Amino acid sequence: MRRTQEQRRAATQAAVLAAALDVLVADGYANFRAGRVAARAGVSRGALERYFRTKNDLLVAVTQHAMESAVAHAEELAGRGGARTVERFLLDSEHFFFSPVFRAMLELAIAAASDPALARRHDPIVIRARRRLNRIWLDSLTAAGFPRASAERFILLTHYLLRGVFVVSTWLPYKTNRRAVTKAWSQLAPAMLEARQPSRRRAAAQKARPRRKRRAPKR
Repeated sequence: MRRTQEQRRAATQAAVLAAALDVLVADGYANFRAGRVAARAGVSRGALERYFRTKNDLLVAVTQHAMESAVAHAEELAGRGGARTVERFLLDSEHFFFSPVFRAMLELAIAAASDPALARRHDPIVIRARRRLNRIWLDSLTAAGFPRASAERFILLTHYLLRGVFVVSTWLPYKTNRRAVTKAWSQLAPAMLEARQPSRRRAAAQKARPRRKRRAPKR
């Protein structure tokens, strides 16, 4: 079946965005060139510039594309519900932080830190997406019966941990056993999610216990 012009346009844009992510991962932001992206996508330089006039236009579109994909992945896993919510949250977090996409996102974050024009467009996309991702899993963990405050703390600590493990395993000159770290963290999850929260039985007993009447002070 012959594709419509809109379908061809969408396919070309998707190919360019995928190629741009590949170039960021393989060559880094310092060596990021529109010509390399066009060649990898199999399109002409003119066709690329028809959709993305400037380098920053392309980088902002890449950011949007990557973060929307991350949100879609989280929604798909969280939407399954059930007793494996914690496991799915950890799988989704690993999927994001140890994927080539996250490395590309770090390249863009470093670039935006020294380019105010890029930062003004890049940073809000990342912030909005991170809020959506956190909210997806906070609602899912809360629906699974975990205290909201504990779930929020667990989400934040998980993300800080995995960001650090990625940086260590990717750029620092010493080895880390990522599998061992994530396994140990998953084993700690139940205790952290219930931390400082009284058990339901204890809370019910405390609620049902009659309060002692205060004695009147002696005169």
